[in-house]
Amino acid sequence: MQFNFEHYWAYDEMTANLKAMAEAHPGLMSLTSIGQSPQGREVWAATLTNMATGEAATKPAYYIDGNHHAGEVTGSMASLYAIWRLLGDYANCAKTAKLLDTTTVYVIPRISPDGAEHYLQTPEMLRSSPKPYPFEDKAAGLHGSDLNGDGSVTMMRIPSPLGQWKPHPEDGRVMVRRAPDELDGQFYTVIPEGLVEDYDGLNLFEAIHKSGLDFNRNYPFGWFPEYRQPGAGRYPLSNPETKAVADFICDHGNIGGAATMHTTGGVIVYPPGTYSLKNTPKRDVTVFQAIGAMGTEETGYPIANVFDDFLQDTVNYSSGALDDYMYEYHGIPAYTVELWNLQERAGIENIWPRKPQSDAEQADHYVKIFKWIDENLGESAFTPWTEIDHPQLGKVEVGGFHFKFVYQNCPQGYLEAECEKTYRFCLRSAHTLPRLKVDSLTAAKAGDGVFHLKAIVSNYGYLPTFLTQAALNVKVALPVHAHLELPQGANLVSGKACQDIGHLEGVGFVGTKYSYQGITKTKDEHPISRQVEWVVTAKAGETVTVTFTQPKGGTASASVVL
Repeated sequence: MQFNFEHYWAYDEMTANLKAMAEAHPGLMSLTSIGQSPQGREVWAATLTNMATGEAATKPAYYIDGNHHAGEVTGSMASLYAIWRLLGDYANCAKTAKLLDTTTVYVIPRISPDGAEHYLQTPEMLRSSPKPYPFEDKAAGLHGSDLNGDGSVTMMRIPSPLGQWKPHPEDGRVMVRRAPDELDGQFYTVIPEGLVEDYDGLNLFEAIHKSGLDFNRNYPFGWFPEYRQPGAGRYPLSNPETKAVADFICDHGNIGGAATMHTTGGVIVYPPGTYSLKNTPKRDVTVFQAIGAMGTEETGYPIANVFDDFLQDTVNYSSGALDDYMYEYHGIPAYTVELWNLQERAGIENIWPRKPQSDAEQADHYVKIFKWIDENLGESAFTPWTEIDHPQLGKVEVGGFHFKFVYQNCPQGYLEAECEKTYRFCLRSAHTLPRLKVDSLTAAKAGDGVFHLKAIVSNYGYLPTFLTQAALNVKVALPVHAHLELPQGANLVSGKACQDIGHLEGVGFVGTKYSYQGITKTKDEHPISRQVEWVVTAKAGETVTVTFTQPKGGTASASVVL
């Protein structure tokens, strides 16, 4: 099936396309609603796997989501693109076929359907949900609004001798700060385009946004109330959308890796987000960086740790994010992928952590951005400074580039390429999950009607069955379980028919040593293979079956004729 990934899908189009994909591939995809938004829209979840090779819950699973933030619709489209590509490539790509034969992929493409719809259908910007928060009524101050009818909320400049800004000498569309000793000239006050609530005729300041909820501050781990992190909500998981996501993760214990899609920045960030890497288990850092390096290969985006490289304030930081919740409470290596980077497109170096910039450097960057816009997007991407009569402020000029689909999200002509390279990272990440396989099952005759059974099971995945040291620390990692199925009339002489046999290391750590909090550990604590033995009495010619299961590593079975 062909779909247009050169524009952003509104809710109805997204829903119709998801249903069409599920109907066209009934053996590979199922679609369910995990909850409803306050305005009655479904939060859709797609399950992708070859159902002929086993139920979704019996296989290792990879998780993808998008649109925690209403305006970050590129992430939603990347999630939808992943569904489409997995389905379309199954018949003609061996790697994709192997993945869906052995693995489950869960995709929640639009966590904030109300917010995304508001963002797509109006000129306004918002964080996650159009629901009023933290106040029922608009707060005093300036609220963004499209005053000139160009379909975008840009900027306003107001001539004022007290203004801090002046036009750039090379490009008058760009405003630069006046020098500290600059007393003469034409200066401007520069503020977002909009109207002022409770205007006193003198003071201009941006209001607290009327829709200030931030879904990615509403998860339980590291949650702080509103005074510490704006948008956090009344309590953890107080939003029906985030509670639905958390319930989905808890209900799907086979999830072993995750990518949550955001914009903007052109960077792949990874937990922890509440403490430094120097206090993080070394093996977990190795996992995050090794898988993240594949993301850099596929997308060109650097990898960065949330706390050490991404936060601007490591004392009064914001948290309550999904990636921390998945890693700290579930032990799942989760990445936040910040798609699209306008600065990099304009030739500005993409370095993380960000370095402080001078006013002159920032001005130079904006000159480069407008040059790129001129050469690649044209006049439709910006509004020249144009005088209008503001109902409260009198004569003002409105102008600037169209932030929503130039800076925050891809221009439409760049959307499919952005989705495609992110999909490649997810595809490779999903292939790192632990994978159980029975190497051998033998039955040696040990007497008349007595048989000695030996089974060897191994983990063929990069990740161990426990995924991370964090999972072991919080005791959520379940061991591999062995189950021996005997024919009727057979008896077990020694060994246990049902038993836990511990964890299996992943191929990424065979023969390695690592140090965590001063303790040196080796792979011998969790071997990559285990042998299990039984002695049974049974009739020759009968069949016995052994099955190994582990939520993150899936199910593996073998049978032998006695």
